[in-house]
Amino acid sequence: MIHHTLIYRFADSVSEKDRQQFLHELGELVLGSGLVEGFDVQPHQWLPVDDRSPGLTGTVIATYACRDLETMQRFSEQPRTHEFIAGWRSRISYEAAYANHAPLVPVAPEVSAMKHTEHTVTVNAPLDVVWEVLVDVEGYAEIFPPTQEVTMLEQSPEHQIARLVVDVNGEIQSWVSRRDIDVQHRIISYRQLENAPLMAHMGGDWRALPIKDDVTQLVLTHDFKAKDPVDGKVAGKYTPEEAEAMLDAAVERNSVADLGAVKEVAEKKAAERS
Repeated sequence: MIHHTLIYRFADSVSEKDRQQFLHELGELVLGSGLVEGFDVQPHQWLPVDDRSPGLTGTVIATYACRDLETMQRFSEQPRTHEFIAGWRSRISYEAAYANHAPLVPVAPEVSAMKHTEHTVTVNAPLDVVWEVLVDVEGYAEIFPPTQEVTMLEQSPEHQIARLVVDVNGEIQSWVSRRDIDVQHRIISYRQLENAPLMAHMGGDWRALPIKDDVTQLVLTHDFKAKDPVDGKVAGKYTPEEAEAMLDAAVERNSVADLGAVKEVAEKKAAERS
């Protein structure tokens, strides 16, 4: 298996609508070719240093997989591929870098593995209404059943730091979370600064993507891992397998519930304003 990884950086002049259309058509081109066995695209997760980086710092990263280099070459040489590139080059300004490579398998010590999940829902409400619900972190206690209390500790237009009290599998837990707010791209990136008892790392993002004027695609991702065991136990109570199963179940259940809650509140707000 050979992977083709692309790093795109779109100019500031490129609208969010054009960017999403570009990525949508890229996916259709790749998956519709019959030559590609997998495709994914993710936004670059910005760090403060990225604003000063002298190299090419991407906006989004895309990757697809082919059976072998010959198949990848056939895809790259097909007329539709060249038409796609030429057509978009004439419409918008962007830079791209790419690499062909074997699948990457990072080698790490034998500790609990980082997991990534992605859940999504279609919301019949305008982007601005959905975004209004997302940025109101103090309102989460009212719309998310597991969230018992939210206390804002620090905030600015670009970030929020809050303490959350949440029901996790019937056990009340508390942690401090930071949320970095990208208004332009409608992305809220979050991570726990003070972890829950079982958690070594928890982060991810909320992404609101306009589909139509009154329809928004809402995506919620999680990147998480359990704490490493000490003397065979995680948090002094659970086997690694038990801790992993509990976290998997909590992330799955709460993701579905949280997306459903935002959808319900946003659609109600949209109906009231129409």
